[in-house]
Amino acid sequence: MIDSGLGGLTVLAELRALLADVDVFYFADTANVPYGDRPLSEVALFGRQMIDWLARFEPAAILVASGTTCAAFEDQRWPAEAIPRVGVASTGAAAGLAASKTHNIGVVATRGTIDSGIFERKIHELDPTAVVTSMAAPALVPIVEAGEWGSDQARVAVSAAVERIVAANCDALILGCTHFPHLRRWFGAALGPDVVLVDPAESCAQAAAQLLADAEPGSGRLTFAVSGDVNDFARHALQLSGFVANDTCHVARSELVRS
Repeated sequence: MIDSGLGGLTVLAELRALLADVDVFYFADTANVPYGDRPLSEVALFGRQMIDWLARFEPAAILVASGTTCAAFEDQRWPAEAIPRVGVASTGAAAGLAASKTHNIGVVATRGTIDSGIFERKIHELDPTAVVTSMAAPALVPIVEAGEWGSDQARVAVSAAVERIVAANCDALILGCTHFPHLRRWFGAALGPDVVLVDPAESCAQAAAQLLADAEPGSGRLTFAVSGDVNDFARHALQLSGFVANDTCHVARSELVRS
């Protein structure tokens, strides 16, 4: 699994619920978080560096647990990987469409993801008549990464992020960044019970489980590879999702430079 930080823990939780014995190597690029305001070419490079580093472990699948990285890979037209890959953007778009009765769908994500238009394109590939309202929320990832997901600051930021979604009368909202489900309580409070919150982590994990259906069972081992502060990531991962890795290692930027 690759992500800029803590967001992909939502995908990990869903995957573990489906496959408790799966062995996971989770790469958190916290030295470069947040991704949302970076050029997509740079984000794509970070993603490829992480995948190249993980390839030494011969993974059965790569989960791209970052909407911005999915957008970056599509923007750069990277060739297909030898390792099967699942991303949250395609699966999340399909899940959002399925959840909406009116096909009036909102998307909230990082600025890079929204500017790329990836969710809108994926939705329109499935239903060209769907109406999509998109909103960038650059303030939310830093709030989660700082461990402030339960704060009043988080509540206010989420409320501001969904103003256009409310005005557009969307009946479903895709949380297009995997950090955002960590703020689900605030999205629910701001939107009310009539708007379905769609977490792409669920559909992404389901797609990954299908890929892994014929793989050899693992032991449920979890390893964190972190490009930034290892202890900080481990502490927040425990507080946020209850995950404790069997092993946590630091990966220096010099180890990620592609030849």
